[in-house]
Amino acid sequence: MIVAIVVSIFSAQGVVAQDELAVLSDDLEFRDYEYEQQEYTEINIVELPLSIQEAAAKDFAELRIVKAYMSKDNTYKIILQDKDDNTKVVFASANGEWIKPNDNKS
Repeated sequence: MIVAIVVSIFSAQGVVAQDELAVLSDDLEFRDYEYEQQEYTEINIVELPLSIQEAAAKDFAELRIVKAYMSKDNTYKIILQDKDDNTKVVFASANGEWIKPNDNKS
């Protein structure tokens, strides 16, 4: 009886581990996005530096800022949206320069 209980516990853990592996392998495409999402903290749009707001108005005149996020190293992730609700994600430095998501990583 004890052997059956021990075997069932180990079997259950093996199934859970396999499920986790299956989830990880299915979500490989989305892992980078999730990591970026966790790295940034949402802020109010009015908290964006003026340089970023001006750059967005100049370079993306047909889009509006709908969400803004800030990372610990003072880079910003901005979600832009057009009148048809299509979205675009851009990243900027505090002085309003557009950057690629991994430009600030060493």
